[in-house]
Amino acid sequence: MVGIVIVSHSARLAAGVHELAEQMVQGKVPLASAGGIDDLENPIGTDAMQVYAAIESVYSDDGVVVLMDLGSALLSAEIAVEFLPVEQQSKVVLSAAPLVEGTLAAAIQSSVGGTRDQVLAEAQNALTAKQAQLPGTQPEETTAVSSPTPPIKATHEISLTIPNPQGLHARPAAQFVTTANQFAAEIQVHKADKQANAKSINQVATLGVRQGDVIVVKAVGDDAEDALTALQTLAAANFGESFAESNTEVVSVTAVSQASEGVIIGIPASPGIAIGPVFLYRPHLPEIVVKQVADSDVEWNRLETAVDKALAEVNALYLQAVKQVGQGEAAIFEAHALFLQDPSLLQAAKAILFDQQINAEAAWQQAIMAQADQYRTLDDAYMQARAADIEDVGNRVLRQLLDVETPALDFAEPSILIAADLTPSDTARMDPQRVLGICTELGGATSHSAILARALGIPALVGLGPDLRQLMANQIVIIDGEAGQLWTQTNAEQLVDFQQRRETWLAAQTTAKAASQATAVTRDDHQIEIAANIGSPNDIPVVKEFGAEGIGLFRTEFLFMGRETAPTVEEQYGAYKRVAEQMGAKPVIIRTLDVGGDKPLPYLGLAQEDNPFLGWRGIRFCLDRPDIFKPQLEAILRAGYGHNLKLMFPMVGSLGEIRAAKALLVEVQAELAATGIPHAADMEIGMMIEVPAAVAIADQLAAEVDFFSIGTNDLTQYTMAADRGNAKVSELVQALQPAVLRLIKQTVDAGHAAGIWVGMCGELAGNPLATAVLVGLGLDELSMSAPAIPVVKAAIRRLGLAEAQAVADVVLGMGEVTAVVDYLSKLIPE
Repeated sequence: MVGIVIVSHSARLAAGVHELAEQMVQGKVPLASAGGIDDLENPIGTDAMQVYAAIESVYSDDGVVVLMDLGSALLSAEIAVEFLPVEQQSKVVLSAAPLVEGTLAAAIQSSVGGTRDQVLAEAQNALTAKQAQLPGTQPEETTAVSSPTPPIKATHEISLTIPNPQGLHARPAAQFVTTANQFAAEIQVHKADKQANAKSINQVATLGVRQGDVIVVKAVGDDAEDALTALQTLAAANFGESFAESNTEVVSVTAVSQASEGVIIGIPASPGIAIGPVFLYRPHLPEIVVKQVADSDVEWNRLETAVDKALAEVNALYLQAVKQVGQGEAAIFEAHALFLQDPSLLQAAKAILFDQQINAEAAWQQAIMAQADQYRTLDDAYMQARAADIEDVGNRVLRQLLDVETPALDFAEPSILIAADLTPSDTARMDPQRVLGICTELGGATSHSAILARALGIPALVGLGPDLRQLMANQIVIIDGEAGQLWTQTNAEQLVDFQQRRETWLAAQTTAKAASQATAVTRDDHQIEIAANIGSPNDIPVVKEFGAEGIGLFRTEFLFMGRETAPTVEEQYGAYKRVAEQMGAKPVIIRTLDVGGDKPLPYLGLAQEDNPFLGWRGIRFCLDRPDIFKPQLEAILRAGYGHNLKLMFPMVGSLGEIRAAKALLVEVQAELAATGIPHAADMEIGMMIEVPAAVAIADQLAAEVDFFSIGTNDLTQYTMAADRGNAKVSELVQALQPAVLRLIKQTVDAGHAAGIWVGMCGELAGNPLATAVLVGLGLDELSMSAPAIPVVKAAIRRLGLAEAQAVADVVLGMGEVTAVVDYLSKLIPE
């Protein structure tokens, strides 16, 4: 590790700077100081032998950086170096950096394993944070967020002409910095008279490199030539961007685009037409108050923890976007991650925190504002807009530090909700009567936002990308939930057309709701129970409005999301009881906690897994965490007293799992009985069929439960070995795949042979295209999003059972999903 030597005319000053640096690095860095002279009457001065002894005490082959105050300190340091053995002299370097700031910056860089030249460079740049705080002190020609490191004498260099339409903006800069960081060599980027550290995202991005600019990349080190070759290859590939057919930068994190002026194309999530003013859901942070603190180390630890949590959020978004649209379009989040890891930003925040001895929130905000302001000073409009990215990343950290409550979704008037994304807790706090429609930047057709919008019967689009950020509050927009279009500009004729279509849609909804109150019976009197899927008690009014005959799936994980701790027994009991009371005698199936996969909960200790869908999720998690599982079972059993509640376990794949879950249930029942607490003593127990292994032993599992419910979303992705969140394999993840339909048939047959009923609660249940097949396969119950109920009931009423069975037989003999879809489409009336 690089040693640091502090040389000052004053022994007290040297000792003070030494103490401050030691406080920051906590013994991780070899530090020594040489201050004053051995003269009681005239103690101010420097002693070359003291400096020599200090250098020797911290010397290693990694090198030593010496920082001095002024005058004879430099001369004494030079003499001290001359006393060293010749082979050591080249390892010691004298820095012209300011003594206090330079020492702190050098110590921090050394503590993270920086090379001697990196430590020297950080010392030279040490005034950056202070200059950012004091307008007018930064040299006019400096445009990078941190002052670039001094030029290095390169052993190798290359020139690159930048072809990208927006130059080296955040996304290609991220690719550049990521590549540079793979090598140990010192690498600099030069543009005209400016230079930047190639391993700092902000320094590279704020060089202001435009399309057609020529940059010179210099490198020194053992792998310098390899580093430049890799960067040259990256440049030849346009830094990972594709723009052969367009000069317009695309930063969308979804597979959608601007179809035409005034129309943004997204993913249809919930059908219908909505017209109204925009409500921008962009949670604001409270004002950051600057506070003096006694222990800067504690504040720095808080900030490091918050940055780590924010980085985990960004990485999760990156993985989600990669699955949806591929790595190229997801790269904007890669840039956001690099912002959070940028050494110049972290160093600036740490310097502010320790220098001013203020709280982590205030120090971080100051560093972020200074960084964002540097982007705003650039003369390129696109790069100026990247200040918003810096602020977005910064706010993620501030939210972690402040632990702020998400603001209420209070609309002054019925509006269209525009958000980056919505959590289940967000939608639970909405008043459906005031939400005309929902649009989100992120998400897919099976995301939580999409599922909850369908459950509420609200027109919705997801995956619209960052084009949504262009919308203004109260701007009138139009959602076409079926076509996947958001109209941001319309003429008078188009507006009238959409208003007529909305009125037609609303009238059809009213007619359908009235008709759906009756049961679903085929022409030959075979009844299928039609239930609804819900995520919270707030969904019940909509469920009843659309004619649900029960709740086929209560997704209890939504109660656990969007919060810092698990809900208490009483909170859960209240939610379950409220649903049971509102549904009266109608059945309510409560699925126990199903987390993991696409539903991680940080406070439950769900570590990141390489493949979370095949990892610690569902019943596996619950059996390993009885501290979470048993309180939920208690709440469900208590809510079931006097009500028609049923219990269902998710993701069961073996006999051992279902038996272990039942044993815990019996244990909780015994505990409740011992304390005299009223509870359901003989509640019906069921399980989800989502894993192909469960289908293979369905005959054995059927002997353990009272019913099966098939979850086609997971069953399809596991059967087809295709992630349902990955756009590249979306053709495979269709529940009408012949292989999936055969597994459904196998499950129904096994259940009926054992005398239990079989239902379905996956997305396929609400697809009218599949209704005839599902009835023909023998399913007893179908549970779906409430708005799908009317059309499915209508489809059942048009069928005869024998006719449906014939349709199922035909489909089971097909080999391709396209053939299945084509055949079923011809059976649907116009």
